[in-house]
Amino acid sequence: MLALTNLMIMVTRPAPAGLALCELITKQGGKSLHFPTIAFAPADQAQLNTAIDHLDEQAWWIFISPQAVYASLPAIRRRFPVLPAEVKLAAVGGGTAAILQEAGYEVSAYPSEEWNSEGLLALPPFQVVETQKIAIIRGEGGREFLATELIARGAIITPVIAYQRILPNLDITTALHILKTQQLDVIICGSFEGVRHLKTLLTDEAWPYLNTLPLVVMSKRVKLLAEDLGFQTIWVAENASHAAVLTLLAQKRNELCQIKMNKN
Repeated sequence: MLALTNLMIMVTRPAPAGLALCELITKQGGKSLHFPTIAFAPADQAQLNTAIDHLDEQAWWIFISPQAVYASLPAIRRRFPVLPAEVKLAAVGGGTAAILQEAGYEVSAYPSEEWNSEGLLALPPFQVVETQKIAIIRGEGGREFLATELIARGAIITPVIAYQRILPNLDITTALHILKTQQLDVIICGSFEGVRHLKTLLTDEAWPYLNTLPLVVMSKRVKLLAEDLGFQTIWVAENASHAAVLTLLAQKRNELCQIKMNKN
């Protein structure tokens, strides 16, 4: 029997990553519901282009997420058809690094296991950064931890705001029906904003069905924040990779099947 047979799994990651995860769930015998709880909008393009004009002055470009790559790369390629020789690229996770590599760039640093700011900050290149100029390519808002810690270590930080995260306009009819008929077994959320948007999008009507479902998140920090929102059962994947999420789901299969039996 395939690892996820008879399980219905909601994936809240936006495309393309969310759709790719849905395909992997199907290959493992599960059923997937893609319900992306985060959408993206362009940042101020004049400000983005101005920031990119000065990227050749930086020692490091740190890409905070896959969307940071997607949103900034066209403008970066227009300004720098050839990457400045002295610049090094870093990524906060292996998924972001893979997208850069697929685009033809060498990634000099990224955490192999802990795919977050803490994991990046633990790498040798970022232990001594005094007077180094570092650009952080990111979305508007979000955590300031990476920038704050690098500044504390003496770095000179240039934020490059490449996109905005927004609440998507989704038809919730199907998701609400699946929740109310207790067909859904587990939910995957890639970030706290994704968790918060999930609760907002599905409204108070869905909350009695939603808050008791197991929620898979990517870090202990997001788990604590999800607990504050009222979610009761929260499991933390080893990192944000599809492989780590699928491994956790396979490990929890018996528990999920027992929960399903109890509901029926």
